[in-house]
Amino acid sequence: MGEIVTGSEQRLLPRYSLSDDGEFLCVQCTPGVRIEGDDMRSKIAAVLAMSPKGKRPLLVDIGPLERIAPEAKQLVIHGTYSTRIAVVGADDVGRVISAFTYRSATPSRYFTQESDAIAWLLEDIYGRN
Repeated sequence: MGEIVTGSEQRLLPRYSLSDDGEFLCVQCTPGVRIEGDDMRSKIAAVLAMSPKGKRPLLVDIGPLERIAPEAKQLVIHGTYSTRIAVVGADDVGRVISAFTYRSATPSRYFTQESDAIAWLLEDIYGRN
C-alpha cells in the first residue's frame, strides 16, 4: 500500500484515507461522515497527486456514510480524475446515497462486495471479466 492522505485538515477526525494498491487507488470514507464539497476537492487533489503518470481506477468505500452534500455530488458527476469509479457500500442505503454517480462523466458502478468492485476495476486495466 502507498501513502495515506486524509482530507479536511481543519476537522479533528480524518474524513477519509487514500491508499495506492498499485493497480488502483482506494478511498476509505470515515464511517458516519457527511461528505462536503471541500472533502471532495481534497480527494480529487490527492487522487491526482498520487497518479502522476495519468488517470487510474478508483475504489471508493463509502461504508455507512451519512450524506453527500449537493456540491460534492456535482464534483463527482463532472469529475474526470480517474478511469473508473467503483463505489462499495454496505447495503441499499449506500446504493441510494451514491445513485448520483451513474450520471458521472467517468464510468461508475455500485457494489456491496469489495471483491466484485475490484474485479470490475481490473477489467479496465486488463480487459478481463
